[in-house]
Amino acid sequence: MFDTFSNENKKAKTRMNSILITEKNEIKIEWDFKCGIIESIINSKALEGDANNIGGEVFFYQFELDIPFNGEEREVFEEGDVVYWRSQSDANKFGILFMYGNTEYGDGTKPRTSSPGIKIGSFKEIQKVSSILTGTKLRLG
Repeated sequence: MFDTFSNENKKAKTRMNSILITEKNEIKIEWDFKCGIIESIINSKALEGDANNIGGEVFFYQFELDIPFNGEEREVFEEGDVVYWRSQSDANKFGILFMYGNTEYGDGTKPRTSSPGIKIGSFKEIQKVSSILTGTKLRLG
């Protein structure tokens, strides 16, 4: 699925489309244009990686998406939030997170990340995201 692109993707090579592509689904993403780093995200090349589903959150690591935090970072999010995350222990490790429920870091009321992140968008298809298996190829773009 990752080697074939729609005509829309071919036309928008310089700007990422608002979609999460898995091996089985396409999930619509609504970018948060009030977010101070969103232009850096959507103007980057298509982001992809292997899914990690840790219960309440699906994420994939990135090692080149080095966008500095700008004061918008936090640790508590809502179901359906898409988050840009930076590792506090590895300066070259970044991630894109899809929050679908309470995580092991949460208190049972809201999704929480292991370290701060910035909300960059949202999605509505919670069930589709929650069913993504670890190891599934993911692509934003």
